[in-house]
Amino acid sequence: MIRLFYIKNEGGLTWEKNPVSLSPDNCEKIVWIDLQSSSKDEERLVERQFQIELFTPQEAAEIESSSRYFEDEDNIEANNAFIVYANKTYSTDQVSFILKKGILFTLRDADLKSFAWTVKKLKAFKPATAFSGIQVMLTILESQIDLDADFIEYVTRLTTEISKELTKEKSLKEDVLIRIAKLQENTILARESIVDKQRLVSSLMKSKNIADEEKGRLRIVIKDIGSILQHTQFCFERLEYLQNTFLGLVNIEQNKVIKIFTVVTVIFMPPTLIASIYGMNFDFIPELKWKLGYPFSITLMLLSSLIFLWFFRKNKWL
Repeated sequence: MIRLFYIKNEGGLTWEKNPVSLSPDNCEKIVWIDLQSSSKDEERLVERQFQIELFTPQEAAEIESSSRYFEDEDNIEANNAFIVYANKTYSTDQVSFILKKGILFTLRDADLKSFAWTVKKLKAFKPATAFSGIQVMLTILESQIDLDADFIEYVTRLTTEISKELTKEKSLKEDVLIRIAKLQENTILARESIVDKQRLVSSLMKSKNIADEEKGRLRIVIKDIGSILQHTQFCFERLEYLQNTFLGLVNIEQNKVIKIFTVVTVIFMPPTLIASIYGMNFDFIPELKWKLGYPFSITLMLLSSLIFLWFFRKNKWL
């Protein structure tokens, strides 16, 4: 799918979905061309029309710095990871940016909320004639940074809920540990995405193709990214602390069980010894012919167990 955003001759921003032509008759200036889940034919059409080369999925996923950002005198090319929520799971989708002669080209697969927010902001922007591709790109990044901050706040709320379960309810269910692990994965995912944006914004601030006015916006974005990264680090450390707390509580519960078994074993050791002595097959054991031998041995067994039990109580081992 291709979405074409342009300024009309009579003024005002408009956009077309899957336009018949990439050069509409009433177009004064093209601002943004967004390709979402586009076909090979659509990509070739854009490449021929505007003399550019779009990224392949393999190139967009490369982690080398040269693959994540490149610029020359005419254009800026960048790849960035955006967080995507789908089917109750979080993942990242690579978004490619190409800025050439004031026109922004974006290539993506996922339906990203930040792009929908950007369209709404562009419609409310006045005057429309001041639109440029770099402004659209900055608006997308600002929107995504806001969404990333909301995502970290959501992870923080879930972390607080788990913390209450551990400290108040002392819940040691297996699903609690699984939830902590999932939140750790999501936090790592968010950090990777935000760090990727930090590199992109830092590169844009050094670019000669960016005007001072836009660099002012970038300074605000980089400060927001810094604060989000600090909060992300705190969130991850908190999750690690909760994980250690959970494992510590599990160890305490296991130690209690082992302690009980140990005490029971020690208490029954003297009666077992006594029973073993009188169960030996010797010809001469004085108590064998004694009428009170049986109650004597039972009393001796109970007394030995009670002595050990009293000793454990006295030393506060029970």
